[in-house]
Amino acid sequence: MLHIAWSTGDRDGEATLAQGAAFILARRMNLPAQQPVVAETIDGSAYVFVRLPYVSDPALVVTATASQPVVHRGQRDNGAIVEVTTPQGGSTTPAPGQKVSLTDSGSRIELRFPDLTFSAVVTFDLPDLPDGSGTVQLGVDSLQHDDVWLIGAIAVALSPDHGVVAHADLKRAFALWRGADEHSDGAFDRNVLRPALASRGIEAGPRMNKIVLLVERCRRTAEFPARVLDDVRHRLSTLG
Repeated sequence: MLHIAWSTGDRDGEATLAQGAAFILARRMNLPAQQPVVAETIDGSAYVFVRLPYVSDPALVVTATASQPVVHRGQRDNGAIVEVTTPQGGSTTPAPGQKVSLTDSGSRIELRFPDLTFSAVVTFDLPDLPDGSGTVQLGVDSLQHDDVWLIGAIAVALSPDHGVVAHADLKRAFALWRGADEHSDGAFDRNVLRPALASRGIEAGPRMNKIVLLVERCRRTAEFPARVLDDVRHRLSTLG
């Protein structure tokens, strides 16, 4: 079960979600002016609607899974600040469209505008996993469904501390993970690397090193927890 305590400053509430349900913050301009914030439960998911034109629809989505929750930033890049902070003080600032797994119960999600601060504290219990089952934790399990997240995780996992993985090695590792033939260099850049950069708000010129840009962005935002990277390395080692 996932528990969320949320606040807009003038209004607050709580929601408890079962696996597969979501907590969603979204814009609803048809709300009455005297009631600019409304909370509803629809089909097991919790919604908070706000009457503000610059809030995206949706702005934030927190999905309950069998393991760690996933936060998706739907808020467009219009000056809003979205920040995820762990109880230990570590923070991540996801880019528009980016998904981040919450590895620490008690993490706080904030969406900040000059005249609005929405916050949500997310608490959850991690399941007991048997030895050797690390690759089925949410971080890696979710990566397998999203190429732009997966290639970022592989790139960071395989890169040395003060450098980046070679293009050919990254291309081979991605193909191994997918169990597919390797892309050509051009197809890999066009269909994998460029979408991964675009999803993180990065535009790469024709002569720019896309892997450097991707790894630097993922490291700067602490997108992938250490245990997720360890799981990725372990999975790749078993694949060959």
